[in-house]
Amino acid sequence: MDPEYWGDPENFRPERFINADGTFRKDERMIPFGKGRRLCLGEPLARMTSFLLFAALVQHLDFELDPAVPVTNTEGVAGFTLGPPEFRVFAKRRC
Repeated sequence: MDPEYWGDPENFRPERFINADGTFRKDERMIPFGKGRRLCLGEPLARMTSFLLFAALVQHLDFELDPAVPVTNTEGVAGFTLGPPEFRVFAKRRC
């Protein structure tokens, strides 16, 4: 995210996209699925699938960071898209 438009993009600030009443505020600078003639036809399917996958993971698993490998770098890794730095996480089945 460009600091020119987003202020402090390194900080988590959900109020950028959420109004005071809790509703989603669409920002024209955020277009992850394209715009106009180049709009991704698979956007609805991608959103539904991502939601269902994430909901199932959170429902059935507990996640925790590997205590043996501390996270020292919180900067993103540049590539085609900005990705997270390497880290280890354990997923444990909920009882």
